Amino acid sequence: MDADGGKKTILIADDAEPNRLLLKKIFGEEYYVEEAVNGVEALEKLRQLNDVAVLILDIVMPLMDGFSVLEEMQKDELLRTIPTVVITANNEEDIQIRALSCGATDVMAKPFSPLIILHRIKNIMARKDWEKLAEQNRAYRLELKLMDTDEKSGLFNKNAFLRYTAKMLRKNPDKKFVLIRWDIDNFKVFNDWFGTEVGDTYLKKIGDFFREYEEKNDSIKTYARYDADHFVCCQEAEGFDPEEITQIIDDYMTQLKTIEFEYTPRVGLYLINDPSLDVALMCDRALLALRSIKDSYGKRYAWFDDSMREALLEQQEIVNEMEFALRDEQFITYFQPQYNYETGKMIGAEALVRWQHPRKGTILPSKFIPLFERNGFISRLDEYMWERVCIQLKEWQRKGLSLVPISVNVSRRDIYNPHLVGNILSLLREYDLSHEMLHLEITESAYTQNAEQLVNTVNLLRTHGIEVHMDDFGSGYSSLNMLQNVPVDILKLDMRFLGGDYKDERSGNILNAVVRMATALRLPVLAEGVETKEQAEFLRSIGCLLMQGYLFSRPMAVEDFEKLLDGSQRVSTLDKNYVESFQGSIDLLSFTSQSTLLFNCFVGGAAVVEYDEKDEVLLALRINDQFLKEIGITRTEYAQDGQGIFRHYDDENRALIISTLRETTQTGKETCCEVTRKCNLHDREVNWFKLRARLLKNSMSKHFFYVTIENITKYKEQTVENEKLVHCLRTLTNHVDEGLLVLELSENIKILYSNVRIAEMFGYTQKEFQGLFGNDFLLSIHPDDKVLAKEYMKQIIKAGNGARKRVYRQACKDGYYQWVNITGCVVETEKNHICICTTIEKGDENKQMC
Repeated sequence: MDADGGKKTILIADDAEPNRLLLKKIFGEEYYVEEAVNGVEALEKLRQLNDVAVLILDIVMPLMDGFSVLEEMQKDELLRTIPTVVITANNEEDIQIRALSCGATDVMAKPFSPLIILHRIKNIMARKDWEKLAEQNRAYRLELKLMDTDEKSGLFNKNAFLRYTAKMLRKNPDKKFVLIRWDIDNFKVFNDWFGTEVGDTYLKKIGDFFREYEEKNDSIKTYARYDADHFVCCQEAEGFDPEEITQIIDDYMTQLKTIEFEYTPRVGLYLINDPSLDVALMCDRALLALRSIKDSYGKRYAWFDDSMREALLEQQEIVNEMEFALRDEQFITYFQPQYNYETGKMIGAEALVRWQHPRKGTILPSKFIPLFERNGFISRLDEYMWERVCIQLKEWQRKGLSLVPISVNVSRRDIYNPHLVGNILSLLREYDLSHEMLHLEITESAYTQNAEQLVNTVNLLRTHGIEVHMDDFGSGYSSLNMLQNVPVDILKLDMRFLGGDYKDERSGNILNAVVRMATALRLPVLAEGVETKEQAEFLRSIGCLLMQGYLFSRPMAVEDFEKLLDGSQRVSTLDKNYVESFQGSIDLLSFTSQSTLLFNCFVGGAAVVEYDEKDEVLLALRINDQFLKEIGITRTEYAQDGQGIFRHYDDENRALIISTLRETTQTGKETCCEVTRKCNLHDREVNWFKLRARLLKNSMSKHFFYVTIENITKYKEQTVENEKLVHCLRTLTNHVDEGLLVLELSENIKILYSNVRIAEMFGYTQKEFQGLFGNDFLLSIHPDDKVLAKEYMKQIIKAGNGARKRVYRQACKDGYYQWVNITGCVVETEKNHICICTTIEKGDENKQMC
């Protein structure tokens, strides 16, 4: 603020007092004058006053001259803006140029005319004021532009569009206009997949499209990014072709397809017949037209018509009556039971609202819930329903009925209420109800819009023992992403997720994968919207047992639901054994760093396998790199094959694997099998594998196993080679004249091998000889010779590989004994086991009768 009641301040810096007095006399009447006798004092006063309008500065002064003052002022961001007029007694041009180059605004030589210097100073001040005002105007215009501009697209924002469009319509009352509205299909999905940064770039390019469209089309128009992924344009109706604008948008969006993302433009149109109508209402009508074709494959654009107008009027009527309906308790509670399909027991129910209108009868939620969600009334309705359910639970408790938990809906708007948890707990206290009796259902879309606040709220609710269910899972855009961060107790799977086409292999696999994923996360899945026995059986087959839908019951009034509570087909609390039974055994499906490290690095080739006994389907739910390496397929091939790695085995080997898994299921013990597999269809080379299976969990017709694999091809090849060698040796020994025996010395003298010749020598077949004397060779020797034979064996052992020859009597099949010569040597020695190889020939002595 200027000193002296609004006067501007002039600082005179001059060491000559007469000069100061003269200048003070010139400026004193119109300005507040400050004085400084040298450059140092001038700088001090400039910093103290902060409101100097002009500095009149002498060049020659003690302590600090005028040039130095100017140089110091240039170093200070505030001081350099103060206009400075230099006065000098030296009229040389060099002095004046130097002063101006140091930042002086003007230079005047002494002596000077009082009127001239007064007007020069006034002009300098006026110019400074104009510059300041111009800068303020520029800043104001920039601020207005920023306020009107959407930062992502560079177009008008919603408020600016409404304002400028209304102005355009007023200025052109003789022209017809059309309002165009379109959006980007599944833009939330786009942001989730590719990130908001890529999404913002996409919006900017759409802004470029509008600017290009304006250059090519000279009609009067306004355009804006209305909100989120919605864009609007208002232009002259004359010459407007909806087919053309739809094609233009389609062509441009196709050009933007740098990333593979499917986009089908659909446009809502509203012909403006009444320019005085609120522009926001025009945009709403265009939106209604757009929404009318959202699910229509063939339609690309739609005009707002009378039927949509009637829908608007109906909505307005609902809005007008909603307060009275709440006050008069026209909103009533219906209950739809939830069942465990395996046991047939009722495990809970969902509370649903119906509007019992005194004139119109029952109004379904689809008519009013979406509207209440938009206008915010849903929060009041939710609170009303929560209390009605608590009152009803208390009434059933008073009647002595066996209660089941009742689920109530929590809308997205409720999440923003900081008193939500307190309100719920207060209701439970007021009606003296267990926290287990009231479950809360929050739609999946709510989890995507305010995740941080919702997670905190849900955690607090669960801390107080209140279950939270994720409702309509699969109908939103970020289901999989949310599950890893959001705490819930039950996943409610919306059967609309599959569009009723669950029998299609692709859709069935998706549903199967969702249920399996939830199982791995230890989340029970409750399928809602189950309408047929076929659907229920399919859900049961993939492990989803909890169900709700028309197959079991339509939503029913309180009186009808009470009859269910009075019957036997219900349980008092939710049975979670199906899920909890996996805890501990299903850890190999967890994604903790410890389990991943163990699974990938320390356990060799390993997989967690699911076997569906009913359909004889084998899937590897989780598999490590070593397992894939052993069977010779890549992880990409594994993924492309739908986790069915056991399809790479032929029917015989696959049947052997299934047989092994069945044995594991029946015995509960670890089992193993050896199977073969060709590296590829055209390769003759066969690999051998040993599979070991351990049962993790049985669940209905499904069984889960931990399976390890070991490549035993080299071992099997060596075994085959050994068998060939043994076959050759056996053939050779069976053709020699002597009898051959391989004896093992332990507690008894066992015959490990005998050739055909030795049996023939004494009248036996080889099988008879082995059967009679295989376990104890001494049984074949004359009783008087057994001691001699034992002594002989000791001598052979003592001599090592040195052969010894002895004579003893061998039993014959005809009952006689035959003298034989035996020669032997040690062939193998192990701990507690000694093997001796002997040859036996008939002796010269005759047979002797036993």
